[in-house]
Amino acid sequence: MALVHSGDGFLSLLKKRDFLRLWLAQLISMTILQASNYAMIILIEQKTNSTTLIGLAIISFSLPAVLFGAPAGVFVDRLDKRLVLWTSNCLRAIATFLFALILLTNNTGLIPIYLLTFLISTIGQFFTPAEGASIPMLVNEQELMPALSLFNITFMLSQALGFILLAPLALTLLPTLSFQGLVINSTIQLYLLIGVLYLICAALILSIPHAHLQQRLDAPAEKTRHASTWSIWATVWQEMSEGWRFVRRDTSLFLGVVQLSFAGVLILVIGQLATPIVTKLLLRDANTMPLVFAPAGIGLVAGSIFVPTLSRKLGTSRTILFGTLTLTVATVLLPVLTLLARFFNPAHWSTDPLLFILVACCMLVAGVALNLVNIPAQAIMQERSPDWIKGRVLALQLAFYNACSIPIILFIGAFADYFGMVKVLFILAASEILFGFWGFSYERRHSSSGTEDVQRGLSEEADQLSQPSRN
Repeated sequence: MALVHSGDGFLSLLKKRDFLRLWLAQLISMTILQASNYAMIILIEQKTNSTTLIGLAIISFSLPAVLFGAPAGVFVDRLDKRLVLWTSNCLRAIATFLFALILLTNNTGLIPIYLLTFLISTIGQFFTPAEGASIPMLVNEQELMPALSLFNITFMLSQALGFILLAPLALTLLPTLSFQGLVINSTIQLYLLIGVLYLICAALILSIPHAHLQQRLDAPAEKTRHASTWSIWATVWQEMSEGWRFVRRDTSLFLGVVQLSFAGVLILVIGQLATPIVTKLLLRDANTMPLVFAPAGIGLVAGSIFVPTLSRKLGTSRTILFGTLTLTVATVLLPVLTLLARFFNPAHWSTDPLLFILVACCMLVAGVALNLVNIPAQAIMQERSPDWIKGRVLALQLAFYNACSIPIILFIGAFADYFGMVKVLFILAASEILFGFWGFSYERRHSSSGTEDVQRGLSEEADQLSQPSRN
């Protein structure tokens, strides 16, 4: 799939003032969100030195998607998108300032950190679908695909900017200040900066004329907007069950949902283990984490360029299998390299530049390998889900991914604390290779039987499920 149509580039999109403001709001908000997550992980690592408690912080960020993701999407469909966008940014700014205030009072408890993380993520469940629904209002049909591609690339870029540049540089370079007996360290200053940037995002949204972010509603849709809250909740669960039946009837679509969720869980697990890998496996300072994991971000961005072409040549199933095998090799090499370094250079192995370079290469390969799973699985979901049910399929995938991540993160954290990073990385590698072969064999078993019958059944069910929307 081409990123842009002929004659249409990202620069032409960014010349549209309203689209530019929405894009800048996304770039800034996603970058500072990643910076906030990085600072939170470092803060918990410094306070507790516990992988399990870092996992709880990630769960407090993931749980709102399970609880509120699907209902938020339905509510957003009935609300003014511009109002949702700027209100979300304002509320996140207030929550971030409150976070800084708690740190300023020298509160050493973790419960306020978890609660505010949960709150900020809950607000984000309304922001994300409102932003996605706003894009088609600001571009025409020919510009929609390039616009979506730009937003996807920006999402990956913001992860690198926030996690690798903004937060580490701020925590390293900002000096500790003292004001009337209050000590304002670099972490507090970073959160204050994040709060201000959220307010800038809100101002960018307000600068978009209200008329340009208004959805045209027909009479039935207008009537639906004012439905009771109870009826909205009833609609949510009814539509989710219909979407789940549709997904289960299509083997390829179901497998794509599972594979994309697997890739998402892996990214969360890597985020959970990032600091312990640096501090406990490599015996380096936590502030060097961006240098170790920056190649993974580079691999994610670079892989998104050539993986679609590779997928077309190898086929989706072979590309995903190749990705899981490559990811397994990169995961195994991390502990193996440290064990070899300890053996050949026992006195200075942790400061050996060769070890640092080899670990960075493993991270680069892991970033590319994740895209070998992620991008083909995304393509399957987009291709196999019709427009009339696509939103429900995407919401189901997000809910499934976040629900699966919670027990896995708890297990990984506890296992790492009790048995060490070497063993947990070997278990992670074994899980990756088993999942890769399971997905490949699952597709082979089902693709060889009754494809035409499955397609016929899907067409009949699609007619049944979409019938209410036609009335």
